[in-house]
Amino acid sequence: MTDTSGTPGYMAPEVMCRCNHGVAVDYYALGIIIYECIFGFRPYMGANRQEIRDKILAKQAQIRKKEIPHGWSQEAVDFVNQLIQRKPQNRLGNNGPEEVMAHPWFKDVSW
Repeated sequence: MTDTSGTPGYMAPEVMCRCNHGVAVDYYALGIIIYECIFGFRPYMGANRQEIRDKILAKQAQIRKKEIPHGWSQEAVDFVNQLIQRKPQNRLGNNGPEEVMAHPWFKDVSW
């Protein structure tokens, strides 16, 4: 697919660039949503669509250990960091849902 629709702050870089993309864009959006749950804001903010796009394409967002708020685990943060990788080939879930399900954050989930 090459179409774009939706809120820019949740769009994967490949969507913003109108490149072919697959389900990995949904894992990226999930990572942005969880990031927002952790901090109360998205990693890429801007006054307009172009500003947000420029920020997404310019810098890889990452949660660092010292930034983890109380109540959030290292596994949760690692999960988010792996989901919000700008390059789809580096993104958790790019090779299928099994790698998402196998992440340590879900170790106690009976799928």
